[in-house]
Amino acid sequence: MFRVSNFMIVCWRRWQTLVHGINETVGAVLMTLTYVLAVAPVSLLFRVFVPDPTDRGLGDPQAKTYWKPVETASDANDIRRVQRQY
Repeated sequence: MFRVSNFMIVCWRRWQTLVHGINETVGAVLMTLTYVLAVAPVSLLFRVFVPDPTDRGLGDPQAKTYWKPVETASDANDIRRVQRQY
């Protein structure tokens, strides 16, 4: 009985080693294919068609700040607007 148990433990550990190796290989292949087929083409399309997608233009070099002003609604400070959020 003891020999069968040890044999099964050895077989199980070898199986785990084999399966983990296969899993790492398949994972690396799938991640590489995902990058090559999905991420890289989208990145290239963005570079070609959208030169500055986050609008990081620095504008006037003499400006004290690069923050853009936000237009607020006329009733932005009205308490009734805050009470009805939607």
